[in-house]
Amino acid sequence: MRKIWIWKWLALLGVISLACFPTGQVLTGTPEPTEQIFSVDNIQVDYIYTTNLITVIYPLYGSKLDDFLIVTLTNDNAVPVKVLVESEISGYSDKAIDTVELQAGETLEVRQNPRLLTTVIDELNTEEPARISIRVAALVEGIEKPLLVETAETVVYARRDFPWLIPGFTQAEVYQLLASMVTPNDASVEELLRLAADYTDSGIIWGGYGDQENDEGGGVWDRLEAIWQVEEQHYGLVYVNTAVSFAPGAVQRIRFPAEVLEQNGGNCIELALLYASAAEALDLESAIILIPGHAYVGVRIDEVNANYYFIETTLIGRASFAEAVERGNQEFEDALPHIDAGEESFGWVEILDAREAGIYPLPWR
Repeated sequence: MRKIWIWKWLALLGVISLACFPTGQVLTGTPEPTEQIFSVDNIQVDYIYTTNLITVIYPLYGSKLDDFLIVTLTNDNAVPVKVLVESEISGYSDKAIDTVELQAGETLEVRQNPRLLTTVIDELNTEEPARISIRVAALVEGIEKPLLVETAETVVYARRDFPWLIPGFTQAEVYQLLASMVTPNDASVEELLRLAADYTDSGIIWGGYGDQENDEGGGVWDRLEAIWQVEEQHYGLVYVNTAVSFAPGAVQRIRFPAEVLEQNGGNCIELALLYASAAEALDLESAIILIPGHAYVGVRIDEVNANYYFIETTLIGRASFAEAVERGNQEFEDALPHIDAGEESFGWVEILDAREAGIYPLPWR
């Protein structure tokens, strides 16, 4: 009787045990992880890029201009994923590299602007075909899984090719980009100012305006006239036309100030850019004035009043500084109503305003 009772008691415990711990299950302290599915096929990659790289204003891509390359990534996986995006203009730029993390179901744009190499800019005397290389890869536990590896064609403009028409830009906005060719820190401009010191009344070149209004002491006039004299007597500058550009669209080839000095001449816009560069290097405010088919320069005479010396720079080598200012003042008097009315082909580019807008000299030489 006792054995039977014990057996029934053990059997009862066994039934209870089976009910609490079903067959095929093992209890541990940590639950098994759920498997997460990842596939590179679930990451979509698209891209757009500009087919014409305007060298003279390339630092403005991504700010004033649209980004050079935009890669759109879509992660259709159920888990986040890291993606590497690389691009370069083969032989012309450094490599732009970004690593981003996309959440599940997220779409993200990666914007890149490979920087042109300064050594390459120096050699860009003509428009040249180029190839942009684009590589996109998923990063899985530190291992790259390629998503896209492609090359595409683009055109790199010569460094002197300036576009007078840019889609999406107003005429005034395009004109303001000329400030990228005003180069006050160029070594050639600094040398010009050193030589100009020998032509001033004081025998020195100093910066800024001082505290005199309307240039009562003649300090601004003295320095600007010295620049005129050294351009004539040391550099032998004369007016010459600019070489034609073969870039597509409304593009003009414009010499930089250093090239005007090296080649002993320039056209209207080139001579005006040189004078504006020298004035800015002296911490004087300058402006480029544009009228149909022509350009000249204005230099503010003090920090209080909005008065300028307007200089017809194409008279270099043919007239005195006083005569160039007389001609420039008359031209501006004639142009002012058209500029105020915002008429086509008339413009006023304040270099200081352009700098404040983020338009700096092309980093070259």
